[in-house]
Amino acid sequence: MIELEKVGRPAVALVSGRFEEDAVASSRAFGMPDLQWVIVPRIYRNLEPELCISQTEDAIDDLVGSLTSSISERNSGIDTVNTRVYEGEDRHDAILKMNEDFMLEDLGDGLLLHPPTREAVDQMLSGTCLPADHVVCDMPPGFGLATVEKIAINAVMAGAKPEHLPVVIAAVKGMSKLHKDGGKSLLMSTSPEAPLLVVNGPIGEKIGLNPKSALGPGRDNQVNTIVGRAFALCFRNIGYWYPGLMDMDTIGTTRKFIQCVSENEKMSPWDPLHVDQGFDADESTVTIFVTNGELDLQDQGNHTAEGLLRTLAYGCVFGTRSLQGGKVGIRGGAERLIFMPPDVAQPVGNQGFSKQAAKEFIHENAVGSFGHMIEYMPFEQDGGVRESRVSDEWRWLEQLTHQQRQEITMNIMDSAENCHIVVVGADRAKTACFPSSDGPHTEGIDQYLP
Repeated sequence: MIELEKVGRPAVALVSGRFEEDAVASSRAFGMPDLQWVIVPRIYRNLEPELCISQTEDAIDDLVGSLTSSISERNSGIDTVNTRVYEGEDRHDAILKMNEDFMLEDLGDGLLLHPPTREAVDQMLSGTCLPADHVVCDMPPGFGLATVEKIAINAVMAGAKPEHLPVVIAAVKGMSKLHKDGGKSLLMSTSPEAPLLVVNGPIGEKIGLNPKSALGPGRDNQVNTIVGRAFALCFRNIGYWYPGLMDMDTIGTTRKFIQCVSENEKMSPWDPLHVDQGFDADESTVTIFVTNGELDLQDQGNHTAEGLLRTLAYGCVFGTRSLQGGKVGIRGGAERLIFMPPDVAQPVGNQGFSKQAAKEFIHENAVGSFGHMIEYMPFEQDGGVRESRVSDEWRWLEQLTHQQRQEITMNIMDSAENCHIVVVGADRAKTACFPSSDGPHTEGIDQYLP
């Protein structure tokens, strides 16, 4: 609606009741806080056609009224006070009161926050060469201004140390470059998309990131957890990625406790990820993927490269493909991020497969039922496809029965470039596969070091 207003077309949105707070936050974030809309009770996507029609008809008078009147700027309800003071019987009691207040305002992640005192923030700022007031970027999805000081405040609350700060800054900067809108449309989705951070280069070992069993909890993953948490808090409190406001995820996912891992470069037979992305091996980088799910791929006996890769290819088939825009693969399931442990990567590499050859093999063999991949599409009872959901290039599907659609086979990925392999893991042959969005972004870290 805001884009329509920019070209001079008066626009009024229909907003289902559950999305009203999101509409307030989004209209402010995207530069038009007085955007008009009318509330309808139900979400349209899976609503019976008769109810779609009736609730729209009931809103017509309000739509006309909104087009012929004006409103004042809406209040976001976001507290922008710069300084807060908490007192208690002792420091511990004051910290608990701070946490209770922050949790009520949804400024945390549900876990205990460290107090971002002036002294703690100043110490955190010593971890970078940038001045406190330097604007790193505007951070999606709400495009708050991410100054170095704001990033440092959130890093303190996560329990980070000054040496972690350059990684967090680079991740924040990288997120703003992901896709043409900083990943805004993905991050505000009703699906469980979430960023995942992969660190490469010397800084991973220097600050203690774990490249082995890297996604779990515990002592070995303390730095992984803290760095990911610092980035996640920046996302919330700078990018306004608050549940129910600008994150409309239906069920949620533990991946939104954002994870940070380091590639197991020493155990990899190939060049690491950041070299694939155009950096030198001795540079430090962080790469941002946006993931939508996770699958454990078990292999209980294969020792040949082709056998191991066939298992991975089979596992990659889970997920969906899109028919929108006239091109398969625009949304949902078009790309795969593979965390391949050394016990899989080394046999594959040692038996003559380059990383590119492994990706090509997986792409060629990740083939499944096209009908299964598009089960989410709203087919009519008579087998036809709703015109509003399928582009002209795919209208021929209307002529097929359900069984015929199931019998068509297709690659889950459009090309080998849609497959991203990162060597992560301990000495076991269990691979993780993540559906991911269009292309990761890699950001250099060294420029942010003190």
